[in-house]
Amino acid sequence: MSTAVRLSMLASVRRVALVACAVGLLAFGTALPASAHPTLLTTSPEAGYSVGSAPHQVTLVFDEPVSVEPRGVRIEDGDRKPVRSSEVIREQGGRRLVVNLLEDLPAGRYVVRWQVTAQDGDVVDAGFDFAVATTAAGLRGRETVAAPAFGLVTVLRWLFFLSLVGVLGGLVGERIARRNVPEAARPRSLVVPAAVAGSLAAAGLLAQVVVATDGVGRAGYVLGVESLGFAVVAVLARRSRTWLVVWPVLAVVAAESLRNHLGTQRGVAGALVVAVHLLSISVWLGALIHLLRVAHTNRGGNARVGSAFRAYSRLALWLFGLVVATGTVATLLLVPSFGALTGTAYGRTLLVKLALVAVVAVLAWFARRRLSATSASSAPRPARAEATTLVAVLAATAVLVSLPTPAPATSDIGYPAPASGPVIRLGTLAGQIAVGIAASENQLEVRLRVPDDGVQLGDSQPPQYRVAARVNTPGAPAGTVALRPCGPGCFVGPVAWRPGTGYVDLRVDAPGWHGGAAVFPIHWAPVVASNVLPRVRAAMLAQSSIRVVETVTSDTSQAAPKPQTVTVGGDEFLDSEPYGSPPDPEVVVGARPGGGSVLTFGLPAEGIQVKLEVDASYRIIAETLAAPKHLTKRTFTYPR
Repeated sequence: MSTAVRLSMLASVRRVALVACAVGLLAFGTALPASAHPTLLTTSPEAGYSVGSAPHQVTLVFDEPVSVEPRGVRIEDGDRKPVRSSEVIREQGGRRLVVNLLEDLPAGRYVVRWQVTAQDGDVVDAGFDFAVATTAAGLRGRETVAAPAFGLVTVLRWLFFLSLVGVLGGLVGERIARRNVPEAARPRSLVVPAAVAGSLAAAGLLAQVVVATDGVGRAGYVLGVESLGFAVVAVLARRSRTWLVVWPVLAVVAAESLRNHLGTQRGVAGALVVAVHLLSISVWLGALIHLLRVAHTNRGGNARVGSAFRAYSRLALWLFGLVVATGTVATLLLVPSFGALTGTAYGRTLLVKLALVAVVAVLAWFARRRLSATSASSAPRPARAEATTLVAVLAATAVLVSLPTPAPATSDIGYPAPASGPVIRLGTLAGQIAVGIAASENQLEVRLRVPDDGVQLGDSQPPQYRVAARVNTPGAPAGTVALRPCGPGCFVGPVAWRPGTGYVDLRVDAPGWHGGAAVFPIHWAPVVASNVLPRVRAAMLAQSSIRVVETVTSDTSQAAPKPQTVTVGGDEFLDSEPYGSPPDPEVVVGARPGGGSVLTFGLPAEGIQVKLEVDASYRIIAETLAAPKHLTKRTFTYPR
């Protein structure tokens, strides 16, 4: 073969190679990115939130079958100590992984680390965290969101508080009467029947928690202690061992203080404030009721019960001061802003309670004046009105502890309880920081992430995020949201959403990362649809050719990259999307100007928020997909 022929053949080979490389580069540059790893669709417990009682298992559901080693899913506590668990159980063809927990999880934060192998052979390491609550959310179970149970729970709690009044106040009132009017006839003691009623009330609350949460949990154990404590009080008081009654009743007060909003949010210090408040109001009302019963028993007799009321009035003055002081502290700690006082059910109920306490103060003042002016043998009339109003104060207290507080209930351990009712989830990038928001009834939740895998896996500390939020709702002036931390990169604050379209304006920043601003429209109230994503998938699968114009950025503070165009089939497109297969998240549906619908939903386990604009046939017209490392925007056209 001549040299010329060989050179000609070599040139031909080079041309073929160049064409092949060009085709490959073209295909690589214009193809939609395949899913970089299996998408974690749902978890139980829900990623990034707290649960009311310790779970018995952890489940992960992916958008595709995965392979996993027997110990490929591990659970660690907040100190990175392993939690004993079973080997991984694969279900639904490998799309669902289940790990049974072999020990009870105390309150705190936990990290689930998982390593799976995708269908294409890639090994993926990732993780998520959740919390087991010591909080009001955890101790209430679902009492505050289950409307049919709310009335029953409130009545049981009112009965519980009245039982404390009967036991504590009865013991103190009996002592005051014996020391000041020993000659007076004694009415029948209410300590035993009050203790029995308290035990039954606590048992009823325990039964409601078991039914509502399908388990006992920490709330159940605390209520069990309260029921048992009251039962012990009844036994000891029946045997006239009243000096021993003090200890079990104090145990009941301590348990209730830990179960209360402030105790669960502020730990021992908060529980101490609640305990002093409960003891003060119980003795104040209970002793007054006992002395009124003494006066009624001795009406028309020679016993001068006025001296007992005067002795009680000196004690009541101190008790009133303690009630006001501890109530003020609790209000400042539980209600983050003045707007929360008028804009939430908790705040409005608290205002009613404060008004009732003010009425009690006026009645007590008139009663003390009446006592100082006379040495009557009967109780002053304002004292009877004072006792009646204090019973109403206890009713307001029962409602308060049955309602969720405006402040996040789990700020002490990280992550709030999942929001009740429909939730609007939206997301974007602000600079390099991924921003996800969740707007739910009376609450705004903000989640921030930086593109650092070590932070997500717990191998490195999250940055010190700085975030400011303003909300503009229809018919109300724009105002700043009092955001409070609720875990790494998590912030929550109270917002009274109004019907119509409002806006959330966020400013976020973190040391070492580019921050920025983000504005989200909130169309309240949200409408949830359960069958819309299957329709979208069916419509997209029917398309043999889709022209997609796509822009992907990892930093919105920089110039936007040049859009890329690609033509794909419907099945190929869905294969790359996190919503390409069930299970489907909760989807909020709104009207799209010009026709069609706007769908918004989130996948909290992956930190992904999706916004889809679809036409009347449920074909996607535009898509915004916000993920922790990039923001993707696409528009779609369909050749005829």
